[in-house]
Amino acid sequence: MAFPGVTVIVGAASGIGRATAQLFVKRDCTKIIIGDISTKGLADTKQQLLEINPRAEVVNETCDVTSEDSVDRFFSQAGSKFGRIDHACNVAGVLMPGTSPEFSTKDFDTQFNINARGMWLCQRAEIIQLLKQEPIQPEGSPSPIRGTIANVASMAALRVYDNLPSYCASKCAILGFTKADAMRYGREHIRINAVCPGVIKTPLLGEVRDDDTTNIAEMTKEMALGRQGQPEEVAEGLYWLSSPQSSFVTGISLPVNGGMVGA
Repeated sequence: MAFPGVTVIVGAASGIGRATAQLFVKRDCTKIIIGDISTKGLADTKQQLLEINPRAEVVNETCDVTSEDSVDRFFSQAGSKFGRIDHACNVAGVLMPGTSPEFSTKDFDTQFNINARGMWLCQRAEIIQLLKQEPIQPEGSPSPIRGTIANVASMAALRVYDNLPSYCASKCAILGFTKADAMRYGREHIRINAVCPGVIKTPLLGEVRDDDTTNIAEMTKEMALGRQGQPEEVAEGLYWLSSPQSSFVTGISLPVNGGMVGA
């Protein structure tokens, strides 16, 4: 079965976002819109998607999640391109470590503007677009659906790290508006969920090198599987939450963490 509908992925220039776009296209999603602040990364992702399926319709547009105008313009263009949006994955984020005494208000605002406010701007724009659309009933779904939204939060939203107070707080905020809007808009046939990745090998953890075994061991010592996750493994969670196979799932935070203590 071809994956139903139009998919939009924000934060698709690298890491989890790119892996998610690739997975959707591999699973026969043929209409996909990708956004990011990195135009080169977006172009590279688009090329890779077309290599997977040359017949896929791939639209790449700049989206700066720190700008309300940029986010609203991106989703307005996305909705106009194919007439509707069926699935949205919000992946853009930043990791800025630092304890509270050493963390500047500027850095705190930067992290919140991207992780929390930026994702909320995306979710708001998506809900506005989805409410304009008539529900459809995909094959394999027992009920109609206007669309799905899947946000990337973090294990730091489910357990604290003493050197990441700002990051933890920004990711906790994501779970707050994910669950609140899921409860409100479920009756409108909109499902909204989040994934909470653990230690994933992406550019977000660029300081962790393959040969830096001490850091990796420290970060993974409490994990049942004892290794870093791959972006493709998080993409599977986002795909499932977007698919008819999760038709009775909304308002959850799905841990994709290799089995971490305390979460």
